[in-house]
Amino acid sequence: MKIQQLQYAGKSWKIHLHAEDFDRMQCQLVLVFGEASLITDTAVFNYLERSYPEAHIILSSSPGSIINCTSPNNSVVVTAIQFDNITIHCAETYIYRHQNYFSAGYYLLQQLQQSDLSAAFIVSDSTCSDNSELLSGFNKNNTQNIPVLSGLAGDSSQFPRTCVGVNQLPAAGVITAIGFYGPPIDLGSLGRLYDQTMTVSAFTEI
Repeated sequence: MKIQQLQYAGKSWKIHLHAEDFDRMQCQLVLVFGEASLITDTAVFNYLERSYPEAHIILSSSPGSIINCTSPNNSVVVTAIQFDNITIHCAETYIYRHQNYFSAGYYLLQQLQQSDLSAAFIVSDSTCSDNSELLSGFNKNNTQNIPVLSGLAGDSSQFPRTCVGVNQLPAAGVITAIGFYGPPIDLGSLGRLYDQTMTVSAFTEI
């Protein structure tokens, strides 16, 4: 896997990380996080589409982005990924097309399911998503027990403005699932588990 990471701020682009053998023409997946007002900018999307013509471009509004151990404001952070033995397919839907979140999740797995599906990453608009029900629906027919990671879009304190997009400008109400096909792949986050399980034995009502 080879990565290129760049940042858009002040109407200009800056490359922060570039793997030696990274080939943007072979890039399969581009993850884009930033404030809603920036990732819905046509100029930003057009730049990414030109830069990574063969990639699936996933955009999600975010209350903050991390690059080089910093969390800059008023910027867009882009991570472009070139996999060695993994192929990518994406499914997208709008929540209003489904009876509930469970059926939306069920639909997304149907769109991705193949014998070599090894992992999935779901990104959904947080203003209209019940993530637990969404995952329950997705896993209903997850007979291969593939790992599934999910995330909710945000936008600082302005949650009504959250949006998600796949290969087009982000919009409200969008749910997308990224399918990874090929050998097993590990999905994780920066979350940290506690060293031991704690049991609550007493509490005081406030």
